[in-house]
Amino acid sequence: MYYFCLILGFILRPNVITFRNNAIRGSVYMNDTLIHSLEPPSGGELKLLTSLNADSWAYNWIMYISSPDTEDYDEHFYMDYFNMRGIANMYTSPEYFYFGYFTDKMIGTRGPKYIGLFHLDKSKRILSTKLIMENPYDISQESRLREFKKSIINLTDTAFVFFKIEDLNRPEQIRYYYSWNYE
Repeated sequence: MYYFCLILGFILRPNVITFRNNAIRGSVYMNDTLIHSLEPPSGGELKLLTSLNADSWAYNWIMYISSPDTEDYDEHFYMDYFNMRGIANMYTSPEYFYFGYFTDKMIGTRGPKYIGLFHLDKSKRILSTKLIMENPYDISQESRLREFKKSIINLTDTAFVFFKIEDLNRPEQIRYYYSWNYE
């Protein structure tokens, strides 16, 4: 989350970057290895992922729900994962961000509870939600969509960016749109 705020702050306000009364001086280097980028966050719930991370989690989750020894899943889960796999290969430019939503209870090797794809329109200062997918291992657990939305809103408020969810108003993502819009 900190890196995302730093990136947004630099893109939108290159002259002044301050977060929580801490001035950032000099350059910040993000030399994380791929293995480190797959680790869940130690503090906080949001983790900035790469398109490769999102694609890999979608692939792993497709393999899990396709396995003959797992229970049956609704087809919209398959569509979410296939859509993320296709989109993650196309939306790799710097204005697209992938966030993983982790909870303290589920830090492990199964991945985040949710992964979302977001588009940043720098000129209008809008972060739009494009796609969300849910971890199939945790579908039977209580929904945490409201908390995911609150984390994104806190992030956009910190970065002085508007948050939009209208792009989720599509048949394959309508359940997330209704959940975020009417709760």
